[in-house]
Amino acid sequence: MKTKIHVFTSKEPMLMVNAFIVEGANDLVIVDTTLTVSDSKALKALADRLNKPIAGILLTHGHPDHIAGTFTLNPDGSIPVYATASVKRLMAATEEAKHRQWSGMFGDEWIPKWIYPNKIVGHNEVVTFGGLQFTVLDIGSGGDCDANSFWLLEGSTPAAFLGDFLYHNNHTYMADGSILRWLGNLQKYAPVLKKYDTYYIGHGGPCGYDAIGAQTAYLLDYCATLLEHTEGTATLTEASKKSFETAMLHKYPEYGCQFMVGLAAEKVAEELKSAL
Repeated sequence: MKTKIHVFTSKEPMLMVNAFIVEGANDLVIVDTTLTVSDSKALKALADRLNKPIAGILLTHGHPDHIAGTFTLNPDGSIPVYATASVKRLMAATEEAKHRQWSGMFGDEWIPKWIYPNKIVGHNEVVTFGGLQFTVLDIGSGGDCDANSFWLLEGSTPAAFLGDFLYHNNHTYMADGSILRWLGNLQKYAPVLKKYDTYYIGHGGPCGYDAIGAQTAYLLDYCATLLEHTEGTATLTEASKKSFETAMLHKYPEYGCQFMVGLAAEKVAEELKSAL
């Protein structure tokens, strides 16, 4: 049987996060697990309809919208949950704060307990589930948070599960990460990713190699536009932040996750200031 990849996009309207079910001949592997109670239940229902056991859950990074639903899929921890050590550490370091930050907004849809990885993998390690073989790359802080990884499906259907390394046709979350490291990793891993046919990402549809250049251009444009609207100082005022946000939304009118433009502004301004 040819490997099938099922894309699940959440109904939660703010983030519209993706999770993925990789279907092999005998097993399923789930990559990331969504944010809310309803979406993670819908993801589980899709997996159940495929009528094959879940051999493993792979976590690309530690943000709640990618890991919270693991509780719904695996409440007793009986399914192996794979992640790098850095992803597990970030989850442990941020869980309490994320509960405080977001539980009030999501109410009954918020999952109050996280299930942690029980299988820790290292950089370039290969993990096999029946006929499904994945290579994990630990890329560290060079993405939208301080711990990011790629899960690369090898074989006849090569595909890359990149978490939030790319935001295809979406504004980008940069409030936790480092843009300079991110740009560095985009350049570093472009040759590695070129051999994979399709990239499956956290926000936006499946994409390909051109999306790496588009993400690079977006990050650079974000920085340039912020500097333009602060007269080169990277010092934001209420007025300059508003004009910056307006400019970015005008430049990318079709992009989703519009709230992220303002959410990341102060963090990016701090990084730019430190480089001036």
